[in-house]
Amino acid sequence: MELFTVNRYTEDLKEQKDGAQGTNNEDEILQKLLKKAAKRKRKHEAIEVVETPILEKETSDVKESESKEEQVEEPEKPLEVVQEEDVPSNEFQVLGGDDSAAKKKKVQMQLPNWLAHPTIIEGGSLQPEEEVPASEAIDQLDYLEKYTCQALKQMKIKRLFPVQKQVIPWILEAHAKPPPFRPRDICVSAPTGSGKTLAFAIPIVQLLSQRVDCKVRALVVLPVAELALQVYRVISELCSKTELEVCLLSKQHKLEDEQEKLVEQYKGKYYSKADIVVTTPGRLVDHLHATKGFCLKSLKFLVIDEADRIMDAVFQNWLYHLDSHVKETTDQLLAGTQAPLCYAELQASFGKQPHKLLFSATLSQDPEKLQDLRLFQPRLFATVLTMPVLKDATEEGADTEALTDPGQFVGRYTTPAELTEQYCVTELRLKPLTVFALVEKYKWKRFLCFTNSSDQATRLTFVLKVLFQKYSTKVSELSGNLSAKVRNERLRDFAAGKINGLICSDALARGIDVADVDVVLSYETPRHITTYIHRVGRTARAGRKGTAVTVLTEQDMTLFKKILSDANKGLGEEIHVSPDIEIQHAVEYKEALAGLRSEKVKNKNQKMAEKNRVATKALIHKKQEETATVRPLTLMEKLQIKANEIVQSSKKSSETKNSKTKADKTKYQPKETKKQIIAKQLKAIEN
Repeated sequence: MELFTVNRYTEDLKEQKDGAQGTNNEDEILQKLLKKAAKRKRKHEAIEVVETPILEKETSDVKESESKEEQVEEPEKPLEVVQEEDVPSNEFQVLGGDDSAAKKKKVQMQLPNWLAHPTIIEGGSLQPEEEVPASEAIDQLDYLEKYTCQALKQMKIKRLFPVQKQVIPWILEAHAKPPPFRPRDICVSAPTGSGKTLAFAIPIVQLLSQRVDCKVRALVVLPVAELALQVYRVISELCSKTELEVCLLSKQHKLEDEQEKLVEQYKGKYYSKADIVVTTPGRLVDHLHATKGFCLKSLKFLVIDEADRIMDAVFQNWLYHLDSHVKETTDQLLAGTQAPLCYAELQASFGKQPHKLLFSATLSQDPEKLQDLRLFQPRLFATVLTMPVLKDATEEGADTEALTDPGQFVGRYTTPAELTEQYCVTELRLKPLTVFALVEKYKWKRFLCFTNSSDQATRLTFVLKVLFQKYSTKVSELSGNLSAKVRNERLRDFAAGKINGLICSDALARGIDVADVDVVLSYETPRHITTYIHRVGRTARAGRKGTAVTVLTEQDMTLFKKILSDANKGLGEEIHVSPDIEIQHAVEYKEALAGLRSEKVKNKNQKMAEKNRVATKALIHKKQEETATVRPLTLMEKLQIKANEIVQSSKKSSETKNSKTKADKTKYQPKETKKQIIAKQLKAIEN
């Protein structure tokens, strides 16, 4: 049986064989093991600075210490629970530890100093125009010129908003400094409808009004043509009392017509006809390459409105093309390294770099996106509402530190204090009917309804038109499926009151100022918080009250709460429609859905018919080519033949000219001189 015995502790077994007490030996062994474990634990927890000896010496010392520990017999002590010592804060965290009970401190983003410490603009509800004190009237503001006040009165503007009061005098003061002091670039983050357009338009017009010759000195870049048209109208009204010329560049007009408004040629030299150019990125690139004489070397202001969208990858190309037209040196608008800030560099670069002004309601907090613009000593202006719409500090998940620290606003999107936010929960199949019921219940006469796609806007418009047949409410579509001309007509009809509601895609959600919108409906949950901010920003503009309603399903609630948490906002008030709406409007709704299905089938058949028509036409053309004895000439071949004919005709004309000159030479006989006549007579006499 000894063959199958496993001797794990040989020394202990020997002692047992020698007659020692087995129980005492087991207690001693257990006590030694516990002491060694406790000693190792204390050794690991203690933080000591020890010089590292040579490896051989270290291993020998360890062996000697272990042998000494085995030789020394300590008195037996009762088993004690080893308490954990306080671990210093700079020690690594043990992976796998259970720290769920302790609240983890939120890691704060490390931002550049100018982003982390902005200039705060206090917003909040504006006073009614009747209650505005006389000291705040535009006539009492010393930094506004007389012609500016006259233009503002024609625009029915009696006061400036908080953003305008902060930004306008700052820009004017920055440009009043003597050279070589260069104005700092600015970024303005303020809610929609807070007056950002006038904040940059007024100082630009006043600073350029004394110009002598006409050159492009201000460039305003906007993401969409509709917004560019809106800004163009505002700047044109401000320039009505000056000699400044404003030009609009967008794909809604012909390129040739815009070229005539931009430049003119006189005695072989090009002259600019515009002082301020309002454009979209794509159209700007077209003119940079196609318009001769379009020069931006004298550019003083570069304004980027809706900066977060323009700085996206889709629009990055326009900055690359703008480089070669802005600066004369190699360190252009984007390229090259930034020179050190010193007097010599300021003097060398004075007047060569445009003053950059960035405006947006959802300005990016990502420094990498702003890095491409090479902002010079930037300064950030940001709006913080005096009447906050933030989540309750007692609510779970609320960031109490952000509420108390105004410098931590970056990345938190603000909405106007006059905006009331609500939501309505319904079923997915009843969403169109819910929108119809909400409009009829609250008697909304001017509303916008946003969808996530143009096709969805088309379908919803069709259903609502059927549901509103028996009512006075008129709705219409406004999406990317329509041409720019049709969209402008729809906007004019809406402004005139001929249309009560517009079913829009998100193309309209950026910056468009539609007058007197009472309610903004979100038919579908927005995909991002910036989309939501720009949607609801179409109402509650310029101090007017407005309402934003989001139609949700139970499945959308989680996503919508997460989206609002990015802005530190709550859901708002819930509103309800009658639970019997499906029964009350069953016939109309059924008719609308049936019509939508038939319309969908009709459109599908039309697309298939068009596709088949093109295919059959191509097939017939191919058969004609195969059966024809002589293959028909292509366009390039026809052009080549025509070019050869022109060359041959030019050769023939040159040959005929040469032959005529030779014939003329033979016919021409010069007159004889007197000497020749006398010589001829003498020769005749001799003969």
